[in-house]
Amino acid sequence: MANSRDDGQYKEYATVDTQPSEADAGYDLGYWTNEVCPRDLLNSGKIKEKIYFSIREFEEDSSAASDTSSMTVTLQFKCDEDAGWQDFVDFAGSELVVGNRLEISDTAYGVRYRAGVKDGDFTSGSITFGFDW
Repeated sequence: MANSRDDGQYKEYATVDTQPSEADAGYDLGYWTNEVCPRDLLNSGKIKEKIYFSIREFEEDSSAASDTSSMTVTLQFKCDEDAGWQDFVDFAGSELVVGNRLEISDTAYGVRYRAGVKDGDFTSGSITFGFDW
């Protein structure tokens, strides 16, 4: 399998199972979901109030150590008129890991989110991450 995106009416996901390449990245080194704007989703009626972000093992049964993936997923946001993306850091400074599921309640004007595996942050395995509403 190769890195892929899965978008739909109620989701925006990516699955990473190989080191992101320049061909994947374009001008941004890494492999990223398409961006989402919670406010646009709210105003279009696609969500009532909440959007969620999660990171999950791609394999059906990830209970065995050999199935555990090793890579770092980065959640980023960009405010209206920002020049670039900013890495999200929670108040405790914790890293995002497989099994995280966060509610994003930010519906400020022009704020967009994306998630990805940066160039060099992939070691092994296969994970799916992204947004659903």
